[in-house]
Amino acid sequence: MDDLASTLYWLRLVQLLLAIPLLALAGQGVVFMIARSVGQSVDSNFFFRVLKTVVMPFTRLARLITPKRISDRQLPLVVLSLLLVGYIWVMIAIADLCISHGVAVAQCLQER
Repeated sequence: MDDLASTLYWLRLVQLLLAIPLLALAGQGVVFMIARSVGQSVDSNFFFRVLKTVVMPFTRLARLITPKRISDRQLPLVVLSLLLVGYIWVMIAIADLCISHGVAVAQCLQER
């Protein structure tokens, strides 16, 4: 059981590290739409810059692994896609871990 608890801990930590920039990127999109609707530039918006700072390491990583023909304008969509795939992969890994130890997924997540 200790193996289950420690592995579950690390998978949840990875899930958290993926969820923070994923939510920041979603928030960045919401702030972008609100700022544009009121006619404000997103470059002068404090919240947009804070959220952009949170997502920046993942944006730079995505720039390194994507071909040059992917424009900087399309890069947030690439980052969103990569973060979503990673988050879903971790969710599946957590479910697989719980099932392989003979515990229901809901019970596994609730008790640990």
